[in-house]
Amino acid sequence: MSRPDKTSDDSSVRYLVYVISALCAAGLAFSVLRILLPSLRVVVPILVGWWLWQRFRNFQKSQQDALNAIFYQLIQEHQGRVTVLDFAMSTQLSAVAAREFLDARAKEFSAHFEVTEQGDTFYVFRTLRSYPFQPSAAKPTNPQSIVSEKISPLPAEPLTQAQLARRLGVNADTIRRKKFSSDLAAWTQTRDPDGFGWMYVVQTRRFLPSETVETKESNSPDS
Repeated sequence: MSRPDKTSDDSSVRYLVYVISALCAAGLAFSVLRILLPSLRVVVPILVGWWLWQRFRNFQKSQQDALNAIFYQLIQEHQGRVTVLDFAMSTQLSAVAAREFLDARAKEFSAHFEVTEQGDTFYVFRTLRSYPFQPSAAKPTNPQSIVSEKISPLPAEPLTQAQLARRLGVNADTIRRKKFSSDLAAWTQTRDPDGFGWMYVVQTRRFLPSETVETKESNSPDS
């Protein structure tokens, strides 16, 4: 009479144990899933929404950084002056989007606007490069040089509106709008290469340095 094969019995027992363990694990996982299912219905959409929002914010930031880089490059190349068309052509934005971007930067950096005689509107951002160079106020040792620094030669003749605009490096239409302003002398002094303030004389329709106008008024018989 032959003996039963113990190896075959051991294999069958191990297989049975494996099947029972797998069924128990599956049942446990199914029970846990049933318990967590109401929470997963809320948590999973929140996680997916947060991930999509982060991707959208990163995309917006990269796009804004690219627009800022183009904007600063145009400001440097054109000495602080840029139009909507220039910015739209450089960024491939629509005219509406380009204008909204420049309006936001103009509000942020306190820019002003200039309208040319042809009707073109410039956004003017004042930078260090757009101001006239001012030498450092170092004290010279030579007394004669002190006198020459304090006294600058006044222009020989009055200037027209176009001539003053070229001297100050601004548009002639800007001079026309500001020529009757009370702060014209102070405004022109910050832009004049020799530091002169200018005033508009209605009788001659010309612009004179404020020093010349004040001297004439003080020497007049009525004063």
